[in-house]
Amino acid sequence: MPTRAEAAVRPQRSPPLSITIMPSDTYRLFIAINLPADLLAGLQTLQQRLMRQLADAPLRWVRPEGIHLTLKFLGETDAGRVQEIVKALEKDVAASRPFELPVGGLGCFPNIRNPNVLWVGVADEEQRLRKLAAEVDRTLVGLGWPPERRPFSGHLTLARVRKQAGRKERRILGEQISALSGAEKLGVLPVYSVHLMRSQLHRDGAIYTALAEVALTGEGANG
Repeated sequence: MPTRAEAAVRPQRSPPLSITIMPSDTYRLFIAINLPADLLAGLQTLQQRLMRQLADAPLRWVRPEGIHLTLKFLGETDAGRVQEIVKALEKDVAASRPFELPVGGLGCFPNIRNPNVLWVGVADEEQRLRKLAAEVDRTLVGLGWPPERRPFSGHLTLARVRKQAGRKERRILGEQISALSGAEKLGVLPVYSVHLMRSQLHRDGAIYTALAEVALTGEGANG
């Protein structure tokens, strides 16, 4: 029996977004899965609770609109390559099968004893997300980007530890996070498409713009 993701009606190709591209510009780009409104709302509620519970912690909280599941960071890129990237994703990645994954559980990078990043996990028992990320990586390597060196670990970043935080502060924060509960089941992430995203860094936070969406419409290897 098909899952909701497989049974959902989607266009064979996502329409281009109405974004004006200036070929002479340089864009800071990444490939990501954007979150549905209900999951974002749940993450925002969790964030607000954690802000109260960790009020004295040396954390910089990610704004809810800045929470994405990043598949590959491309960095500063000539804007004239946007269409080349989109066409490659449509050729190689769109054939992947859509799927859904449960979201929940708190964790830290690199580890709970010395945290730099506080995140919510994405369960990927069948390795579908990892296979999709690998396909994205192969596609971009074919366009000249370096391959990812670290194993892919799907997550949703809630906060980052301030750089000036000392070892003792980080250890105490890790202990506090370990004692928290209530984030085990936050919802479901539908992976129906991938987005080419642009981030513009500003003093009061980054602004994110979706430049293109590529729907997953096939029976590819992540199934």
